[in-house]
Amino acid sequence: MRFFVRLGLGFLIASLSSVGFAGNDSPNETINKAQTLSSLTGSHAQPFHMLLRIAEPSNPNSPYQATVEEFWESPRSWQRVIVSKEFRQNISVKDKVETEQNNGGYYPLWLRRFVTAAIDPLEDSVFWSRVSARVVKTTNAAPSERSSCARAQFKIGTTAVNNDAFAVICFNSDGTLDSVVRPDYSMEFHDLQPFGKKRIAHTYVDFLEPGTKLVGTVETLEPIEKGRPFPGMMEIENASSVPAASSKIGQDSFEGLAQHSAMVWPPVQSGNTSGKLSMYVSVDRDGKVREAYPLNSDNAGLQAAARDQLLKWRLKPAANQGVPVQVESGLTFEFTTVQEGAIGAPAPQNSSEAPAMKPIVVSPAVVSSMLTKSYAPVYPQALKIARISGKVEMDAVIGRNGQIVSLTPKYSTDPEFTKAAITAVQHWAYKPYLLNGSPVEVQTVITVKFNVQ
Repeated sequence: MRFFVRLGLGFLIASLSSVGFAGNDSPNETINKAQTLSSLTGSHAQPFHMLLRIAEPSNPNSPYQATVEEFWESPRSWQRVIVSKEFRQNISVKDKVETEQNNGGYYPLWLRRFVTAAIDPLEDSVFWSRVSARVVKTTNAAPSERSSCARAQFKIGTTAVNNDAFAVICFNSDGTLDSVVRPDYSMEFHDLQPFGKKRIAHTYVDFLEPGTKLVGTVETLEPIEKGRPFPGMMEIENASSVPAASSKIGQDSFEGLAQHSAMVWPPVQSGNTSGKLSMYVSVDRDGKVREAYPLNSDNAGLQAAARDQLLKWRLKPAANQGVPVQVESGLTFEFTTVQEGAIGAPAPQNSSEAPAMKPIVVSPAVVSSMLTKSYAPVYPQALKIARISGKVEMDAVIGRNGQIVSLTPKYSTDPEFTKAAITAVQHWAYKPYLLNGSPVEVQTVITVKFNVQ
């Protein structure tokens, strides 16, 4: 089955190493099990019809809206229809003969992530062995379904200028997939429900960038009769038969295609004035940068400036065997700037001193993998006797030393669960979150589950 993109290692430099976990367990067996249990099209797959709706719940007018509908019988026979504000796609495969129609020219990276997650969430499972990831069993006393994670650290950029990048994959206690975080693909898998011999997520969450949370909801997932004709494909006005393929390239190749001037670094309010900054970008077939997301920076205050400039870049159009393609790449830049108020730099307006840098927003999956100490909350006796289960979600700020700075409840099944969760979590500890070696304060969401045994 041909998928939307080959999730290869083109954005990585050659030197790869695993860090952060002790132990020698290979992730292959664990990943293969997750592939079997969590993928609609993997082993033991049955014909299905699925409808996925993607939105940004906090922003009704968000450009991040789409539907994905798929009828799948086998790798030889399936049909997919994608509809978003700027891109529409129809793909039909019959006896391995594929027909593809596209309108809009650019297949967004954020949308491709959800298509991958919903249909075949680990189609590039070999990635984890290539980056030397190792699976480690967690022993946290806190109520949680997660039982193991694998983490890898590697370099992104060029041989001369590179930066740390991270990848984390976590699994539930039954072997199903819990979350994936990589430079090119990230997703959390929630609300798992049985489907044949599998347990398929019905809610997908992607923290696309700080402040942008996308949610994909499965509105329909049902078995279909094998051999029954699929609905006819909709006609698309101004449809193109050119495949909406995307290829990963290294930074050297990216810079060879780029038609741009050097990056300009504005003065910063606080933080480092020199260091490295990494971004992940996606480019359309005409050579225009369409998406740019921060990965790692010695000063997060420069990420917005880097993104604004990258979105104005143009590249020579790329092609694969003569066919125009989109390209993606992880990029690392060295920056040198000055503090606002320094000689030659504009002073901050309406302020006697520069404000402190805001906490970096980090996915709960990444933060959870860095947990070093936890305490199980005391199950409220009345709720335990009544056999009531529940959960508490809290906005959390974790300091540079890995200690909890603040907890703000945002959802709770019962006030008694809230009290118990806060009492326990305020004593949890984490490894400091590092941006290229420097610890920073982070903001995330911590979820505590209470399950009656």
